[in-house]
Amino acid sequence: MGVPVLAAVPAQAASTGVTAPANGTVVTSGSQLTARARFDLALTMQLWVKGPGIGDRFLQERFLTGSLSGTFPIRRNGSYTVYLRGKQTGRVYDDSTFQVRIAPAAPTGVAARVSGSKLVVKWNRGVEDDLSGYALSGSGVESASGSVGSLCSGTSCSTSLSITRSSGPVSVGVRAQRPSGSGGSLSSGTVTASATVAGSAALPGGAAPSLPSGSGVPGTGNPLTPFNNESPVTLPSVQPDGATPGFAYPAPQIAADSPTAQNVAATDRLQWGKSVGIALVLLIAAAHLGTWTRRLRVAQAGMSKNGMAARIARSGTGRKRVSQARRHIARAEARAKTAPVMSVAEKAKEGAEESVPAAGDAKAVDPSPSVAKATRRPASLGKRSSGVNVRIARSPSITRPKHGRRRK
Repeated sequence: MGVPVLAAVPAQAASTGVTAPANGTVVTSGSQLTARARFDLALTMQLWVKGPGIGDRFLQERFLTGSLSGTFPIRRNGSYTVYLRGKQTGRVYDDSTFQVRIAPAAPTGVAARVSGSKLVVKWNRGVEDDLSGYALSGSGVESASGSVGSLCSGTSCSTSLSITRSSGPVSVGVRAQRPSGSGGSLSSGTVTASATVAGSAALPGGAAPSLPSGSGVPGTGNPLTPFNNESPVTLPSVQPDGATPGFAYPAPQIAADSPTAQNVAATDRLQWGKSVGIALVLLIAAAHLGTWTRRLRVAQAGMSKNGMAARIARSGTGRKRVSQARRHIARAEARAKTAPVMSVAEKAKEGAEESVPAAGDAKAVDPSPSVAKATRRPASLGKRSSGVNVRIARSPSITRPKHGRRRK
């Protein structure tokens, strides 16, 4: 009998292969790509991609026949390869190699300000994984460039450029750089920031300008002092009435520290929270103290046999005390029900003993109905009635005399 054997069929059909991206394609934009392929007559076919920064990555697999697709990131420039591989055989049936050559994004958050004779420039670091550095150039400043490690810390980058102008506006442009994947370098667009240099910020030669000479310069022989006696201007007196000549007001005292505003609402809420916390702590302490004192009183009362705690301890738990109380009640009810019956039975017994015939008398004495009725006892003493009453009639012939009595 023949047994069918399933094996991986080589995918040699014309319709088997990678359909996208095409072999030799150059990708210049985007952050991810989708690979596609199809195959015919294979047990299990897998779609894989290999590239810089992602290694060998599995995308999808399918059985027998059909189409395959998968998305993968392209965060680094370089050469990528998409290929079809049989799962059972490990053989690569088709592949497609393409190039990723994407320029870096333009820097964001570029700002510049003048600090002395320097222009301080700041910007945000790019998100590309393979950024190599930044280049700075502009008008009125010196050019500079550097790597990401030397210019950036975390997500922020900055540097200082020397100013070549003594005054006026200056500007600077920042460009990001990354490798092209084939030995070159790609640059982003330029983002510009500007600032203004004041006239005294940078002076050539460090010399200060001289003042013009002539009659226009005021002399310093007799300064204008309106508060002396020679002033042509008469000012009103600011001294209080009755003050001595030469009175001077005390110098104002300036507080060293400015008063600070206090958030009254926040302080009230904090004080209220503290009060609530203290109240809770006191409540818990009181509860623990009450429990401790109650246990102490119970322990002290338990040392006496007649104490309530001792009686409670002897009586057991609440369920046991209830059971004992029920038994006591049942016994009391049984005794109350049988007390009259017992007294009648005893009287009947005494009457039967007095009416016992003498020796040789063959007369039979019929038991009295009242005696038979008096000798009735409940079937179960101390228990609930089950609906059945048992009556026992005692014959006078078998009545025994009481001990300690003599017949006369």
